[in-house]
Amino acid sequence: MFGILGSLTFSGIGNKQPGVRTSQILNYFNIESFTFQKQVAFIGLLAASLLVLKTIFSLYLTKKTLYFLSYRSAEISSTLTSKFLSQSLSGINSKSIQDTTYSLINGPSIITTGIIGGTISLLSDMSLLIILLAGLFVVDTLIAILTIILFSTVGFGLYFLLKNKVKKFGVLESQNSIKSAEKINEAISTFREIFVKNRISFYSAEIKKLRFTGAKLVADNSFYQGLSKYIIELVVIFGSITISAIQFSIHTAEHAIAVLGIFLAASTRIAPAVLRMQQGFLSLLQNIGSVTPTLNLISKLENVSIQTTFKEIVKFEHLNFKSNIIIEDLTLIYPSKNTPAVSSVSINIMEGSVISIVGPSGAGKTTLVDLILGVLNPTSGSIKISGYSPKDAISKWTGAIAYVPQEISIIDGTLAENVTMGYPGIIYSEKYIDKALKLSKLFDFVSKLPNGIHTQVGPRGTKLSGGQKQRLGIARALFTQPKLIILDEATSSLDAIMESDINESIQSMKGSTTIVIVAHRLSTVQNSDCIFYLDNGKLLACGNFTEVREKIPNFDKQAKLMGI
Repeated sequence: MFGILGSLTFSGIGNKQPGVRTSQILNYFNIESFTFQKQVAFIGLLAASLLVLKTIFSLYLTKKTLYFLSYRSAEISSTLTSKFLSQSLSGINSKSIQDTTYSLINGPSIITTGIIGGTISLLSDMSLLIILLAGLFVVDTLIAILTIILFSTVGFGLYFLLKNKVKKFGVLESQNSIKSAEKINEAISTFREIFVKNRISFYSAEIKKLRFTGAKLVADNSFYQGLSKYIIELVVIFGSITISAIQFSIHTAEHAIAVLGIFLAASTRIAPAVLRMQQGFLSLLQNIGSVTPTLNLISKLENVSIQTTFKEIVKFEHLNFKSNIIIEDLTLIYPSKNTPAVSSVSINIMEGSVISIVGPSGAGKTTLVDLILGVLNPTSGSIKISGYSPKDAISKWTGAIAYVPQEISIIDGTLAENVTMGYPGIIYSEKYIDKALKLSKLFDFVSKLPNGIHTQVGPRGTKLSGGQKQRLGIARALFTQPKLIILDEATSSLDAIMESDINESIQSMKGSTTIVIVAHRLSTVQNSDCIFYLDNGKLLACGNFTEVREKIPNFDKQAKLMGI
């Protein structure tokens, strides 16, 4: 339309009859008898109206596309997270937290907005180019052919010249981002050690090096992608000069000027479209490189089924749950290992008993606990809790099984939110929270606080001592009034008096609750009904404290060293 308008204006100013194609357009709209001014006004308004409608439609489509892709990104991220959390503990720990976070949060956004959104933009620009070139063919075939040759040569040339560099930049940027996050997390989590070693400046220098490397990658990537803009500007200038020379040599000045005007008008739309397409292709390559960790994770989790069982409300009475554990010929070999971490272990834990799992470091105690909890899947053998596999038992009787790790993770919230972690808000009577705090010997401390259980504990529990954190972890486990409790070095941060008090609370649940204790302190396990001694993944002895001392010289030596 603007090409027709230019041609009509040029002929009108020169008091000449419009060209054949222009006349055909005027006849098509039945305005050939209008005055020149009315013809220009009609064509001009029509062209402007089409542009306005195109802009409005583009805004609408852009909004719909952005919302669609954003929601899809959230859906992909949440689905991928659900699959990630549905795998075994070995799968969870196969990558660093930073790598996993990048893959679960950044990656899906890059896939949707960066790759799918970029592809949509490319299709849009391709459609625009087709329409513009079709219009050029109608106005002047030679100009259309020259334009196609000129811009396609430059666009494809720049793409093939830069594609390998840009894709490499994407891979390196994602790797650098993950390494930077890992190094920062390492410095924060080991701050006391690096402070005492006077290595803060070392970590600062390492982080600085990574950030400057990342900055260089970003700058290089931006430069190479921006390079196309200046080259295409030169191409438009070169094309204008070439077409002018051709047109003025074989046509009249009026025709040459009209054709040149059409080319310049078209170039103002074609050049940006070609530039966007060329940069779009490069951006796709960069995003594909950046999203590699997420694509690898998607491939890895392809056959993982999402755990769909979810109970919003937990019951404090676990009817029909039998807290006995039957372990038969249990063996686990980690994928990267040749020797079993647990080998042919068979144990029968009676309901209501207090049993302990002991042995030297690396004996397989924690691995056995992870198998009992169901976070690891055995290579062979079986575990039955109340007649079900651990996963099925947890699903059927939510809250009946509890676990206290050695290292307690404290969430940034209130004491109550930490006790009820995993449940939406405090939807239960505070009596259950108070009962758990009393059993963990934390109630007196909490009751003296101005805000009580609603006191904020600070990021990572900075307002609590190590012992208070561990007792808070015990309270968290006891909140649901479980019938089976597994404690993995759960009192290691407590002093002797507090440990004795906690053990007394634990022993008070004997009979109604089955308690499994993993501990190095023999004083913790001395009163157990049965002690299982592991070494190199094998069960070497079981019995009461005295019986295990008689069977295992190393255990007896430890007891003597502790004055027992």
